Amino acid sequence: MSEVVKTQPGRRERKALATRHRVLDAAEALFVRDGYAATTMTAIAEAADVAVQTVYAVFRTKRSILAELLEVRTVGDDQQAPLRDRQDWQSMERETDPRRQVAMLAAIATRIGTRIAALTEVMAAAAGSDPEIAAMYRQRQRARYEDQRALAESLSRKGALRHGLSRAHATDIIWTLANPRNHHALVSERRWTTDEYEHWLARQLASALLADQAQLREEAGQLPADHCGHSAVER
Repeated sequence: MSEVVKTQPGRRERKALATRHRVLDAAEALFVRDGYAATTMTAIAEAADVAVQTVYAVFRTKRSILAELLEVRTVGDDQQAPLRDRQDWQSMERETDPRRQVAMLAAIATRIGTRIAALTEVMAAAAGSDPEIAAMYRQRQRARYEDQRALAESLSRKGALRHGLSRAHATDIIWTLANPRNHHALVSERRWTTDEYEHWLARQLASALLADQAQLREEAGQLPADHCGHSAVER
């Protein structure tokens, strides 16, 4: 019983977390509406209804606010566990059916895109004039590539990749297609629904990555039943 009580956040911790959430929510709205450069710490404090000194005390810099926003929105909560330790990602990695596996990645990428696509655009725009934001942007791109490499390697181990498609090129394809900026372009700008986007992404990934069933049978040394117009029984 005592262990359960100790893990519960106290009143002060709950208040601090609520303040942190208000600042993050306010900053997100301002970054998306006005852009990173035009958003000041004072404006964030006013929108969050806290003292500007509080914003500095909690986050220190505007860059730190953007970095934490992206981390929190990517995984969807305040927990420290990285994306690849999350249940939905691990379920996707354990999936044995390649097409189902690709569809599960499309679902994960759609959920993440819904949360971070606009912020990714903010970061990309700010990277052009802020070297530290540019470095942060490159680091996030590398981290996303490493996460998605796991799927390419899983598909390769199953022998599910298209003929001649290397793991490296498969990773490149996933990294390019399952990109929050594509989500922003199609959902935010072209007004696709999230379901439309998810189904499109799943189809594109499957088409670009996976061998068709005839190829898999051929590589396994199996002939289709109607090869040369006759089934195996007829021959």
